[in-house]
Amino acid sequence: MVSRLPFRNIKNDFIEIAVTYNRIILRVSALFVLFAQLFNVIRVIFLSDSGLSSINNRTYFTFYIIYFIGCILFLIIDAVPSSTVIFKYKFYMVCGSMFMMWHTIFNIFDTFRANAVGSFTILTAMTVFCALLIMRPIYVLTNFAVSYVIFSIFLYKSFGSGEVINFTFAAILCIIIYAVRYRQLYNELMQKHELNDLRNKLFDSKQNFKLSCEQQALILNKEHYITFEWNIHKDWIRFSKEWNDVFGEPCEIANFSSYIKNLKVISPQQKKQILSFLKKAENNENFQKYELLLPIKNGKKGWFELRAATQSVENSVPVFCVGMLTDITIQKERILQLEQEIQMDLFTEVLNKISIERYGIRKISQLLEGEILAALILDIDNFKDINDNYGHPAGDRVLKDIASIMRKNSPIGARIGRIGGDEFIVIMVTDHIDEFISYGQTLLKEIASLKVNGINVDIRCSIGISFSNQDTKEYQQLYSQADTALYNAKKSGKNKLCIYGEDDYERKKEEVSVR
Repeated sequence: MVSRLPFRNIKNDFIEIAVTYNRIILRVSALFVLFAQLFNVIRVIFLSDSGLSSINNRTYFTFYIIYFIGCILFLIIDAVPSSTVIFKYKFYMVCGSMFMMWHTIFNIFDTFRANAVGSFTILTAMTVFCALLIMRPIYVLTNFAVSYVIFSIFLYKSFGSGEVINFTFAAILCIIIYAVRYRQLYNELMQKHELNDLRNKLFDSKQNFKLSCEQQALILNKEHYITFEWNIHKDWIRFSKEWNDVFGEPCEIANFSSYIKNLKVISPQQKKQILSFLKKAENNENFQKYELLLPIKNGKKGWFELRAATQSVENSVPVFCVGMLTDITIQKERILQLEQEIQMDLFTEVLNKISIERYGIRKISQLLEGEILAALILDIDNFKDINDNYGHPAGDRVLKDIASIMRKNSPIGARIGRIGGDEFIVIMVTDHIDEFISYGQTLLKEIASLKVNGINVDIRCSIGISFSNQDTKEYQQLYSQADTALYNAKKSGKNKLCIYGEDDYERKKEEVSVR
């Protein structure tokens, strides 16, 4: 049995249905009880031998009067027109609880006084409560449990366990009746909302199809869409007219797979992607998405997003592949620009510390036999004096100028990064050690001739260089060696270039000259 309604709108529908049904049932029941209890009152007063003189009759009379007055109060409150649905639902819940409690207590008294074991009118009340009233499971089970426990305790103490067992079987039957009825109502509500959802989706679909052909063409043109349909068995493809506008190729191409294989203007990687797309479509791949860099007819290249779906017949044999190419050049260039900005130290326009470290880690793990990874760390001597004597704007200018000198003179393949306030690093895969050493010496000379606002501020720097060897397995080790060489340059008077492991450098120099 489901104890919770999963959707708020289904819960609201349940409450509305419950109020509608419960209103009718409780009103009819209240009118019936009024006449029945009025008859019982008359019977006790006028038709019984002792009237109200006996305690037993007075107790019955009290029960009947309470029930009679309760029904009158119910009809009065229920007639208030301004009550909300939620109020009505909760009000009917209270009335149902009072109904069950009255019958429980009355049946205990009636059974005890009349010794009417086996004739339990409370079962009639429970059946009405479960089979006619519509309430949430937690409410029904709570009221049912309270009445069951109270009456079972009375039966056990008064008549023994046998009557409790009989009463229990009857109570379980009432619960089963309620569970079946509630489940049926719940399923009806679920089906109703599923139908409503289908109607809404159908309405939305109809609204979407109201776009005219002109509007669709306008959208395709504005969004740079190129639609296509590829006949898989005939290997024949047809593009929309935008294909010719962008690529200068015919809109209908036979033997499309061969056309792609023989195409010379796209890179092998892009060709491999397109052929992979065609192969997956032949294997009935439902949906595919790729990003392709393709040459367009103005001689440039543009980024396009390929989206395609495969259509198949009933036996799952693929027949057509339909899709579209979307020009995403602007978005792609923006993404590449953002990626570059993330990697850059925007102040000096070289790589930032994280990016240069990642580059070094990647390169040292990719070294081929005979290749060397070189690292150069440059630190400005007495940079604090420049800031103190000429001001921080002058110091900023020096940093930018030194970064510019390093970029301008860097060998092909070198990567430059800023790793601290006035500290830079250069990383390069090389088999020409002398070229890298020469680059460091050039930096010493050109930086020494720097001027700020036409003033010679006597700028000097120190450089430490290290080269990977067979024992250098990690980038951090190479970096530490270059940093040690830099420390030696500072220690020996500054404005110098030192190489970590001079003997090792000479040996590498000889090995390179032999190669």
